[in-house]
Amino acid sequence: MNNITRIQNPLKLTQSLFYLNAAVWVVAGAFTLWRMSLGGLLSQMGVILVGMLMFGNAFILLLAGIGLGERIPPTYLFAVLVLVVNILLTFTDQFGWLDLLTLLLDLLILALLMIFRKHFWVR
Repeated sequence: MNNITRIQNPLKLTQSLFYLNAAVWVVAGAFTLWRMSLGGLLSQMGVILVGMLMFGNAFILLLAGIGLGERIPPTYLFAVLVLVVNILLTFTDQFGWLDLLTLLLDLLILALLMIFRKHFWVR
């Protein structure tokens, strides 16, 4: 007997993981901005730039999750591109626990997109 658990709705699961990933980035962005404002390591403009990048990434992840619901090839390709860029950029700076968390989420979502690609667009 094969007791492999089946995923009932890969689209909803993948969208939910995109939303979770976006939420992680919002929390991480808020924490990072708070911490940076205390330490004075960057100028005010540097802090604003870091915030824009982190919250911008959260927004792009949210858009990718919403876009998957459209079930058209460009939104699927956009979601894959967002994940690939995030995975590559994870290794361009110091690597910590937050990087590991987001990397694992990105890899899980990318795997789901690859495995269940026929569920993400109507031909």
